[in-house]
Amino acid sequence: MNTSPAAGLLGSDDIYLGPGAVNRLQPHQVSTYFWAQDFYLPGEYDPNWSTIYQKIFYSNVTLDGLAEYSPSSQSEASRKAELTASAKFYRALGHFEILTHFAPHYRADQVDQLGIPLRTTSDVNIKTTRATLEGSYQQIIRDLEEALPDLPQIATIPTRPSQWAVHALLSRVYMTRQEYTLANQHSSLALSIKEELMDYNELNNGLPYSFEIFNPEVIFYSELITNRYATNRETYINPDLVDLYEENDLRVPLFFATARVDTLYNMRGHYTGDFYPFGGLATDELWLDYAESSFRIGQIENAKNAINTLRQHRIRVDEFQPFEGTDSDLFEIILLERRRELVFRGIRWLDLKRLNTDPALAITLVRKFNTVQAELPPNDPRYAIPIPPDEIDFNPMEQNPR
Repeated sequence: MNTSPAAGLLGSDDIYLGPGAVNRLQPHQVSTYFWAQDFYLPGEYDPNWSTIYQKIFYSNVTLDGLAEYSPSSQSEASRKAELTASAKFYRALGHFEILTHFAPHYRADQVDQLGIPLRTTSDVNIKTTRATLEGSYQQIIRDLEEALPDLPQIATIPTRPSQWAVHALLSRVYMTRQEYTLANQHSSLALSIKEELMDYNELNNGLPYSFEIFNPEVIFYSELITNRYATNRETYINPDLVDLYEENDLRVPLFFATARVDTLYNMRGHYTGDFYPFGGLATDELWLDYAESSFRIGQIENAKNAINTLRQHRIRVDEFQPFEGTDSDLFEIILLERRRELVFRGIRWLDLKRLNTDPALAITLVRKFNTVQAELPPNDPRYAIPIPPDEIDFNPMEQNPR
């Protein structure tokens, strides 16, 4: 229930894999990393699909069971309501994770875009075709809105859903849909529950892993699906990304460890507290959502305050300077901070898909550091990962084009 797809990380420009790491990948992972046209081997298993639908299935088992359960007391009724809300949160999260990897980017002017199979029952014998993209999003939003009232404001442990997590996830959903007024509303509501950022000036950058598993910024804990590439010495930070950090940026020593190859770095600053990449929800993402959405809806002062708040917790205390510049400079620094802060979480894949709709922000991804050259132009159909072939055989539906 606390595992998220890693395909977005492998497909993004956060990561650079040396030949030793590439050779240890499964075939579909190699295809993801190089944006291949021919994606799967016949009958190949893809955990980015099956593990997440398993999460949805468990949620539906819970919901179907609770629907038939009659509480015998008020405390049982309250517990039933909270469990129902939790299951709806997990189902919404699972559907959203599938949607952002196995469907095209949402466009409000293209209502007939294909979404994903929506599973709202635990009966695996029921055949399901792909809903529209809009219908898929509305199911996700409906589940989250229905879950909100019956969840605790903050969970006792961050592996469980909460109102804080619902607002954070809705902020991510609406950022993905480029509905920035609603993203602003939900990021603000989440921050009003708890807005704490760690001050990186106070952290020890000499530890093997820089952060604790449930550090104060973690709203909802999840790990990206991994195999041996997560611990491979040839799994590097994209050198072009490393170049984006300022000299006084404390994220460099906390996020990165010098690799055995000169000039390259490995990632060690995961919010999981170990080598697993973090795939959950955290307050630093909320501050960035709030900053960007505030700018996009014309609340420039709020955007400036938000980005200054984040940077004050990330830049050396004796060298931090509040941002003072033009509006265009502010927007540039917001996107740059988003790039620096959310590294190796899989969020970059979502950002690439939405930012590529703006010609001024669109970029072509290039695997220029590998011996095999590959390119992914903006808005390319390959941003929607193919549905696994066995799924198409068992439950016929239209495949994503390549």
